[in-house]
Amino acid sequence: MANTATVTSLDAQIEEAFGRPIGVLRGEVEAPAVRRVLEMRAMLAVVEQHLDQVRARLHSATDPERPTADLAADDLTVDAEWLAAAASARNRHVQDITTLLRTMPPATAPAARPVQAKAQAVATAIPPPAMATTATSPHR
Repeated sequence: MANTATVTSLDAQIEEAFGRPIGVLRGEVEAPAVRRVLEMRAMLAVVEQHLDQVRARLHSATDPERPTADLAADDLTVDAEWLAAAASARNRHVQDITTLLRTMPPATAPAARPVQAKAQAVATAIPPPAMATTATSPHR
């Protein structure tokens, strides 16, 4: 998976939900929930890296030591739009991962045992229908 060495803002929650570190989870991608969360985590890592780059660019452009003649309003506007888009994407990924983690059973839950259902007799209050007789009745 891409971005395997990148740390994301949700790594601690992911590790807590699965009960194992991210490095161990990478070896368990055959499990659908692990595969899905690692894919979503990779997308979050890309977005968070982009967010950091745009934020660093804005900080550099607005550094008090930098000459004001270097400020370009158009560049700042574009960077602000990129920052808003990256923050929005990050929020969506965080929400998706959080929802996935919330809907999973706890990592410490005991393994489910198969339950054998017992057939139950159904009691009804309706009497059985009257038996039809083979005798013929006179016609009128």
